[in-house]
Amino acid sequence: MAKVLIVDDEAAIRETLRGVLERQGYAVVEAASARAGIAALDAEAPVDVALVDLRLPDLDGTAVLDASLERGLTTPVIMISGHGSIPAAVDAVRRGAYDFLEKPLDRERLLIVLRNATRQSALERRASEESESGFLTASPLMKAVLSEAQRAAPSYAPILITGETGSGKEVLARWIHRQSPWSTGPFVALNCAALPENLAESELFGHARGAFTGAETTRKGKFLTADGGTLFLDEIGDLPLPVQAKLLRVLEEGVVEPVGSDRPVKVRVRVLAATHRDLKAKAREGSFREDLLFRVSGFPLHVPPLRERPEDIQLLTRRFLAEARVRQAWPNGEPTPAFLRVVARHAWPGNVRELRWAVERAVLLAGPAMPGPEHLPPEVRFGQGEAPSGSLVEARQFAEAQAIRQALEQARGNVAAAARLLTLSRSRLYERLGELAIDPAPYRRRKG
Repeated sequence: MAKVLIVDDEAAIRETLRGVLERQGYAVVEAASARAGIAALDAEAPVDVALVDLRLPDLDGTAVLDASLERGLTTPVIMISGHGSIPAAVDAVRRGAYDFLEKPLDRERLLIVLRNATRQSALERRASEESESGFLTASPLMKAVLSEAQRAAPSYAPILITGETGSGKEVLARWIHRQSPWSTGPFVALNCAALPENLAESELFGHARGAFTGAETTRKGKFLTADGGTLFLDEIGDLPLPVQAKLLRVLEEGVVEPVGSDRPVKVRVRVLAATHRDLKAKAREGSFREDLLFRVSGFPLHVPPLRERPEDIQLLTRRFLAEARVRQAWPNGEPTPAFLRVVARHAWPGNVRELRWAVERAVLLAGPAMPGPEHLPPEVRFGQGEAPSGSLVEARQFAEAQAIRQALEQARGNVAAAARLLTLSRSRLYERLGELAIDPAPYRRRKG
């Protein structure tokens, strides 16, 4: 039975939608505000589809969309908008929403969109589970890393995974979790680089109701959510120093103190950390605690970049091609030799993540037919850093697009964080995303 989350502040609308959906066999969860909707995403996981009003009393409905994307969820978010807010709803779709429906809702269109979104959600979850069932590699370098990881997995020793952005650090962390005694417990991932400094402590350790302005409900935090399982702290080098001190205490004592609470809570969590930064250098600079470095790096593992694993490029290309075509309900087939040749010669500075979304883009552009080299991004076809023509305007746009993509990769699709990296306002970056036809949604997804 598919589960639908309805986020709308009008009780009558929620009641009407519940009646319609339950008669169609859906399980329904309700929330009357954006914050309650975000809490429901965590508490009711997995949610198959979220139906979210754009105008809510506390925050815009896009806050629910952003929360879903930042958590790496496969939940399609459908925005509901009044006539006057259609441009905002269209903008939400550009930012990653599945679709939008205009009020008053048409019952038949609602059910069609929900049926398609539910189907996509199931396909993406299945593809995600299949892709994570094993670490796909033919590289001797990567096989050596897996051999070390296999030895470390059964122990309680902390593991620090290093490697370039997009190289597969989280995929390796999930693989280690599955080999460990905690595999029946939850695997909870947190991207420390995307945490606002004022919310980092609450995200990690939770908070009590009323602990600060806006804390309308009690929040468990990632440690309590991961209790009995594994917590993966991606980009741990970006944690603020004050939070590093509290994290060290939790790792040493196994006790969490939520913000605003004087009641410590005992937890048993296997912590895996990852970074693309040189933590020893950061420790020397004073921006990362040396004692925390020693605590999290008991067993270091290094994931080599994709350019050092050429054996994996065509192997992963076939996997991603098959997954993308499953999501579109198109039959799979063998990629053309020309497509594989172009893919194999590219340096893939964005590593596995760049390869995944280049293949995804190619599938979408090609339609039901198998993609060819012409469907790959220009930087793949023409070479990294080479503009596709001699025009100065096009060369400038190409370079700008490269910089924006790199910032989106580093910020995992968080447009506000990418804007800070580029020293642009968020509104200006949204303008350039539209003008350069760059979709931030793929960068928000979790994948390599």
